[in-house]
Amino acid sequence: MALDEIVEFSKAFHDEIRAEAHAIEALREEVFVLKMGDILEDYGEIEALTPCSYRSTGMKVDGYCYDDEFKDFTLVVSYYKDEEDLSNAKVTNTDVAREMKRVSGFLEKCLKGAHKKIEVSNEAYDLAKLIYDCRNEIRNVKFVLITDGVAPKNPSEVEEIEGIDISRTVWDIERTCLFYRTGEREQISIDFSEYCDGPLQCVAKKEESQVYTTYLGFIPGKALADMYAIWGIKMLDMNVRVFLSARGNVNKGIRNTIVESPEMFCAYNNGITVFARGVTLTDDGSGLVRANDFQIVNGGQTTASLYHTKKKYPHADLEKINVQMKITVIHDESQIDKLVPLISEFSNTQNKVQAADLAANQAPHPEIQAVSKAIAAPDPTGGSKQTYWFYERARGSYEEFKNLTAKTPAQKKHFDSLNPQKQKFDKIKFGKVWNASLRLPHLVSLGGQKNFARFNEWLREQKDEEWTSFFRKTIALLILWSEMERIVRRGSFGGHRDKIVAYSLSWFFHLTESRIDLEKIWQKQALPELICTCLEEISHVVNIHIRLTDLDVGEYCKKKLCWEKLLEKNFELPSGIKDEYIAGKTNKRYSAAVESETEALQFCKNMGSKAWFELSKWLKERDFLTPKARSQCFNMGRTLQQNKEPSVVLSTPCMKAWKDAEVRGWVVVQTTEEVSV
Repeated sequence: MALDEIVEFSKAFHDEIRAEAHAIEALREEVFVLKMGDILEDYGEIEALTPCSYRSTGMKVDGYCYDDEFKDFTLVVSYYKDEEDLSNAKVTNTDVAREMKRVSGFLEKCLKGAHKKIEVSNEAYDLAKLIYDCRNEIRNVKFVLITDGVAPKNPSEVEEIEGIDISRTVWDIERTCLFYRTGEREQISIDFSEYCDGPLQCVAKKEESQVYTTYLGFIPGKALADMYAIWGIKMLDMNVRVFLSARGNVNKGIRNTIVESPEMFCAYNNGITVFARGVTLTDDGSGLVRANDFQIVNGGQTTASLYHTKKKYPHADLEKINVQMKITVIHDESQIDKLVPLISEFSNTQNKVQAADLAANQAPHPEIQAVSKAIAAPDPTGGSKQTYWFYERARGSYEEFKNLTAKTPAQKKHFDSLNPQKQKFDKIKFGKVWNASLRLPHLVSLGGQKNFARFNEWLREQKDEEWTSFFRKTIALLILWSEMERIVRRGSFGGHRDKIVAYSLSWFFHLTESRIDLEKIWQKQALPELICTCLEEISHVVNIHIRLTDLDVGEYCKKKLCWEKLLEKNFELPSGIKDEYIAGKTNKRYSAAVESETEALQFCKNMGSKAWFELSKWLKERDFLTPKARSQCFNMGRTLQQNKEPSVVLSTPCMKAWKDAEVRGWVVVQTTEEVSV
């Protein structure tokens, strides 16, 4: 990438950090960590960052990501120079070594009980205690140094500390610029001879229209696990901006098969589906030598299970395992963005990886961005000054639009006046503010990418929406969110501020029955003092609530139970606040449900409790599906028998288990049973 592009990016990046820090009354380094967290998450370096700033002698950490299933940690440490001029932003090897030593020192002292010397109110206490509690189970820790300077380009380092595998990587301003501007991830090239002792035998089938070619083969389980050990989640993250969730609970059936019956793995498992930009074959065309841009679009659970089970059960014999693999090469580059998401969506695997179009190229995102460019915000002073709220639906589109419309310094200054940095929002923030208003704080707490995936599914179902009105509501929600952030930062609550923001706003919308006059907020471009006072009182209750758990607070906030227990609490709204939200039918009420979830709920209820009990028994007698799937079917029967409303979390896998059972010969016996649901 050209130097002038990096210089330009650095200036814009720092301008954005300063504007946002001023808007939410935060330190610039705090905002830098948050912004880098979004970028690392989008890239696939981490799943979701929890900010956690802590400094002490020989120790420093600024954020972390924790995998509850595998007890793995990513610790992020910031070296923020606050220098947009690259000539003053050099980061030396000595700087890198020093910062890595500080985050390493934090880990080592936490393993020995450093939490006992950290104030419970400090946001690092939860992390330090979590590391200590997991000390005998942690297998992998990644240190990520983020900096706004220019660092040496060294390969990632790997070592061992206290029996834990440690890897190190650096994200500097150049690497950030490259990904932010181009979206380019590392392309994974797999040389099968390195993993499979030679070319991988395959059968090729070229589609008649010449659009794609499919290759079928069987890859050794050990080879797949070894690939994952090197590339990790990047093997499961499409370069065409399709986010694939690689994490989640390892299917116990897969794990048991790996450990107890590895020779049966191929019979029980549906294999993996892979996209590649190109392959190299042996001279006779019967073997795969190499695959370029090798990315798994279905079968992430299988891949992760092989790797993590081997780590947890060293005696597991992966040499006996073969995994069915289908590689699709799309010859027309222009078709990749369209076809790869469909390949992922339609692949029928036992643990389907959900795909979300994070590029936001599909409706209604372009329409909303067009509105953002066309609708000027009211002047909060009552004057005639015009400004716009810019929806950056694709990374870098704000700067691109600026470069296209503003050529001279005067024009750029005018552009900045019309489109202030503090009034720019991206798809991650878009998803957060709406899911908070839809009373889904547990989903917001999952992290930007996962939350956006669920929000995007909901948004695309709002087919009758008038997008200009929807945009104004969105801005009102952004104003609410920003004010809530300021309130929480002033509250000195310690860690998990983002969780407090999401839960406080969701509870506020619950208490007011979602009748807040968002149009009034849009017109004033500010919140009434009474609402601010109310939100401040709510935040104190929420702060106490999310910490009433034996679990890690961050993990607890991801569970629907945390939200349900908050709803059990009483809170008296200020009497005058009724003047600030709408009574009657003039305010549109939104349902948080999406069609696929509603379909699953209705399907399960229609079957009746007895059918679910019978299905669970039928599956167990034939040892079909997994023990977890059979248990879920039984729990569905019990839920309906007790006249309870089944949850989406239970209904979705149950409907899938039913359909999978039908393929295997399951036929429901019609009964006269009546189930009250």
